[in-house]
Amino acid sequence: MMRAIHLRHAVLYDVANCLVDLFPSGADIIEVGADAAPALFVTWRTGGVANHAGNIAWGVHYRFDARVLHEYPNLPSEVRERVCERVRDISRYLDFNYADPLASSLLVVDVGEDVLDA
Repeated sequence: MMRAIHLRHAVLYDVANCLVDLFPSGADIIEVGADAAPALFVTWRTGGVANHAGNIAWGVHYRFDARVLHEYPNLPSEVRERVCERVRDISRYLDFNYADPLASSLLVVDVGEDVLDA
């Protein structure tokens, strides 16, 4: 069953729907930040015993260039789809090392204006 995603900003909503299957089914997908510069945050926790590999809160913070936020709603649908696919491609290479207790559990993805280029 597809998880319902409730986000106000068009870019965040579309990107979240494009990414949802890349993250665990229990992940929360939320909008964070100021209204002028919203960001997308995906967070989940893996099971396990406290202070051991596997029991870690994980997160990905997607920060969007202002031009992407401004221009996206006015783009043709095929261009919006390409933007989402480019963010998805970036996300496929995120490395979550669940076995390493010292692994970085917060990753930041900067979505630059280059995703708008055809």
